Amino acid sequence: MSISPIKAIVWDLDGTLIHFKIDFIKARKEAIKIFQQNGVPENLLSLKTKTLDNAKIARNFFEIMGISESKINEIMDDANSAIAKVEYEAAINPTMVKGIDKVLEFAKNHDLKQAIFTYNTQENAQVSLANINLLHYFEFIVGRDNIKNPKPHPDHLKLICDKFSVKTQEVVVIGDMGRDIEAALNVGAHSILIYTKLSKYFKSNAYKKADLIIKPKEIPFKLIEALKKLLEINKKNYK
Repeated sequence: MSISPIKAIVWDLDGTLIHFKIDFIKARKEAIKIFQQNGVPENLLSLKTKTLDNAKIARNFFEIMGISESKINEIMDDANSAIAKVEYEAAINPTMVKGIDKVLEFAKNHDLKQAIFTYNTQENAQVSLANINLLHYFEFIVGRDNIKNPKPHPDHLKLICDKFSVKTQEVVVIGDMGRDIEAALNVGAHSILIYTKLSKYFKSNAYKKADLIIKPKEIPFKLIEALKKLLEINKKNYK
């Protein structure tokens, strides 16, 4: 790890702090239905394609067809709203990642600011965390609806750093996906990967570049030890 002191933790949500079972196929169906209602040919979109990729295909089609940017944004907003409704169905019934509350409490007791960056909406993230009594740990939540470009683009993390008045080098990002680690790498932040089955399924070599990789069964102890080491760096730098 680099020797920059940490002042904040930025957490991924699903798979890192909580589990919820989003019906991704239903979400894709809802988005595809809206895109097709607005003229996108059936053969261009697929349930096997990620929602974000279907959205990119639809946007490209609309641009080729000469549809105005304002109309395209209106269609995308409609699709996003439909997806958010499906996500909300999962958000109201989450389960907590075992032991993660002990890590959150440790961070709180050591005056580390805590925030979330997620592909979910801000509202759904708040609902999920409130339902398992974790919401109070977080000063700031940034969903996909709060920024123009989602992670791994720097927008998420830069917005959080501005909110906390900290440098990106003073942040540790904790997540379970390659895009979480890539986001950290893109801004020079520390990073810790929680290695789950999904980490490997969504192919990305970025996760291998994390400062530390731990398994879910090593939560909370190994994760707390990693934060202790970063806090020791703090002490050394402030002597």
